[in-house]
Amino acid sequence: RPLVVAPASVRDTWEQAMRRAAVPCAFISHEALSRGRQPDVAPDGVIVDESHRFRSTTARRHETLANLVARVPVLLMSATPLQNRPRDLAVQLAIFLGTRAFSFDVETLARFVVRTPMLTPSALPDVAPPRWLTLDADDSSVLRAVLALPPPPRAIDAGDAGILRTITLVRAWASSRAALQQMIDRRRSVAVAIGQSVADGAWPSRRELDAWFAGEGVTQLGFASILAASTIDGNARDSLRRMADADGAALDLIDREMQASPNPDEARVASLRALRHSLPARRILAFSELASTVRAYWRSLRSDPAVGMLTSHEARIASGRITRTDLLDRFAPVARGALSPHQRETVTLLLTTDLLSEGVNLQDASVVVHLDLPWNPARLAQRIGRVRRLGGASEVLSFLVRPPASTELLLGVEARLRTKLADAERAIGRILPVLPSLTQAPGADDAPRLLATSADALGEMYSRIVAWRRASWELHERRPPRPIVAAVAASRHGWLAAFDDGRLLASLDGAPPDDAASAVVAVRLADGPARPLRCGEADAPLHTLIRWHDARRVERQCGLDSSADDVRHECERRISLDIANAARHERSSMLATAQRLRDLLQRPRSLGTDRALLALLRASPRAGGVSDWITSAVALLDPLRGARGAGDDASLVALVILGPD
Repeated sequence: RPLVVAPASVRDTWEQAMRRAAVPCAFISHEALSRGRQPDVAPDGVIVDESHRFRSTTARRHETLANLVARVPVLLMSATPLQNRPRDLAVQLAIFLGTRAFSFDVETLARFVVRTPMLTPSALPDVAPPRWLTLDADDSSVLRAVLALPPPPRAIDAGDAGILRTITLVRAWASSRAALQQMIDRRRSVAVAIGQSVADGAWPSRRELDAWFAGEGVTQLGFASILAASTIDGNARDSLRRMADADGAALDLIDREMQASPNPDEARVASLRALRHSLPARRILAFSELASTVRAYWRSLRSDPAVGMLTSHEARIASGRITRTDLLDRFAPVARGALSPHQRETVTLLLTTDLLSEGVNLQDASVVVHLDLPWNPARLAQRIGRVRRLGGASEVLSFLVRPPASTELLLGVEARLRTKLADAERAIGRILPVLPSLTQAPGADDAPRLLATSADALGEMYSRIVAWRRASWELHERRPPRPIVAAVAASRHGWLAAFDDGRLLASLDGAPPDDAASAVVAVRLADGPARPLRCGEADAPLHTLIRWHDARRVERQCGLDSSADDVRHECERRISLDIANAARHERSSMLATAQRLRDLLQRPRSLGTDRALLALLRASPRAGGVSDWITSAVALLDPLRGARGAGDDASLVALVILGPD
C-alpha cells in the first residue's frame, strides 16, 4: 500500500509515472498535510517528494508526516535536501531517525543521504557555468537612496527588523524597478495606517495592519485606527510620529530618484530579447522570485512572438488568459506527453515565478535565465533541475541578470548588509538563513559540498552492491552457509564485512574498523577479480570483528553507544526511578518488562514514535506493579517494522578479504 506525498503541482507527473510503471499508489499533497488531512488508506510505505519542504518542525505538515510514518518505512527525495544550514537536513532526517538527528554533526547527517548514480555518464545534460547578462543601465542613485532609509514605524508586536526591510528592498531593487515600486508603495501604506492609528491614540498589531490591506496593492478605504485594539502612550506616540515623518521623507527621496533616472527594466528586457535573438532555436525558461517582476517583463514582451507568463494567480499568452496546463503543454509538449502545438501557438519563452522550480519536467527547454537572485541559493539548482532531465538537450545554459550598479558599489552594499545582519543576529538571534550574493553566483558552503561528496560516494557504493546482487541470484537460490568468506585481488590489504542489519564495516592497511570512508574504498577494491583464499587469511579479520562486536555490546549495555539520545535517556531515567520507588515485592515482576523496554529503546525510532513515548511519560502515572507507561511503551515499540536495531546482535553475512594475488 504505497503512498506518495508530494506537492499538489506535481500530482499529474506522479500519476503518469504510476501508469508507466504499472504501480498504483495512493497520493496526498503537502498542502493537504498542512491542513491536517490524513490519507484515505493506511500505507505500509511512504515516498516523500520534495522533502526539503519538511525542514521546519513548527510546520503542521511536518508533524502530520512524522505521525503518519511513525511505524512504516519512509523514503525522502529531494534534489536540494540542504537548503540553508545543516539543521534543514536534520529536521528532515528526524522524521525517521527521531530526535537523535538533532545531535548529529553534518558529517553524520550526510551518511544518511544517497545521491542516485546515473545510468550512464551522459544520462543527464551537462550544465554550462552560469554567465551574467550585463545591463546598459546604472541605477546607483536609487540604490543609495534605499540604503539611506531610516528604521520604519512598526506594529506594536513587530520586532526591530529594520535591516531585514532594507535587505528586502535591496533584493527588490536588484530584481526590477516594478518590484521596488510595489514594495515602497506597500511600506508607505503601512506607515499611513500606523500614523493614522497613532493620531487616534491606537497602536495596531501586524494582524490588524494586514486586515487593512484588501489584496495585492489594494488598501481598505476608511480609518485604520478602527481595527487597532491597543492604545498608545505619549512617549511611544511621539517616537512613532518622528519615525513616520523620517520614513516618509526618505521614501519621497527614492521616488524622486526613480523619476530622475532611466528605468533599468528597459535594459533588463533588452538583454533578454538579445539573448533570445542569439539562441533562436532554444526554448528559454525565465524565473523570478517576485510576481511583480514577472509581470513587468510580461508587459514589455507580450507583443513579442511565442512568449507566455505563469504566476500563482494566472497564465497568459498574447491573446489573453489560458489554463496553466495548456500553457505548459505549449511550452514543453515532449516532456508533458502532449501533442505538439501549431507553430503560431508554440511558446518558446516562459516567464514564471518559483512555483515552477520544483517537481515539473520541462526538458523541452535548454536555457534558464535567473531574472533575480533568490533568497535561498538552492533555488538556483531547483530552477535548472526543471530542464536538466533525462531526454533533454545535451547541454543546459544558464544566465543571471546583473544588478544595475557598479561592482564596487555592489560589493560595498553586500558587505554593509552582511555586517548589519550579523549585528542584528548577535542581538536578537538568527533572523535570516542566508543573504545571496549581489555580485556573483552564490556557491555552496562547506556543508553542501560535504553532503554531495558523501552522497555521491554512497550512491556509487550501493550501485556496485546492487550489481553484485544481480549477478549472484543463483547463489542466493542455494541459500549458502553464513558467513560467506571470499578473497579478491586488490592493490591494498584489508577486508570488507557485511552484517544482516545492513551495516558494512571495513579495515584497510591495518587501520581500525570503519563503516564510512573505508567502506566506500573497500567496496571499490572488492569489485576486482576473485582469487583463492589462503589458509588462515581470514583468521585475523574474524578476530578483529569479534572484538569490535563485543566492544559495541559493552558500549550499549553501559549507555555509551552513539545511538543514545535525549528521549532514550529520559525513558531510562524514569525506568530506574519507577523500579527504585516500587515496593520490594513488585520489583521482580517489573524487571523483565523494564529490561525489554530498555532493549527496544536501542532500536531506531522515528520522530513520531519519540513523540508518542514522551506523551506516555507525561500522561501515564505509576499505578502499582509494572508501571502502565512501561507496558504501553513496550506495546508501542515491539512491533515497529520488525526491524533489527542497535540493541540487537547483528550476524556476519559475508567477509571479503582484500590483497594482492
